[in-house]
Amino acid sequence: MKTILYFIISCFISTFAFWGALVATNPFPLYGVGFGIWALFIWGYNQRSKKEADKRFQERMFRDFMRSKDRNTHRW
Repeated sequence: MKTILYFIISCFISTFAFWGALVATNPFPLYGVGFGIWALFIWGYNQRSKKEADKRFQERMFRDFMRSKDRNTHRW
């Protein structure tokens, strides 16, 4: 959900920056804003996906640990 919101905000900001670049006498700062917002979006998405992958890995390791612990306690 967060990614969709950030994507929509990035679309709006970059759209207005590129429209402004069409009529500006010096469009390069606006191009920087337009492409920079996409760089920030991709960087943030990458960070969120890495964090989510790490969380899934930790949860899987914990489940595996609890399963092995459960198996060891029931053996006589």
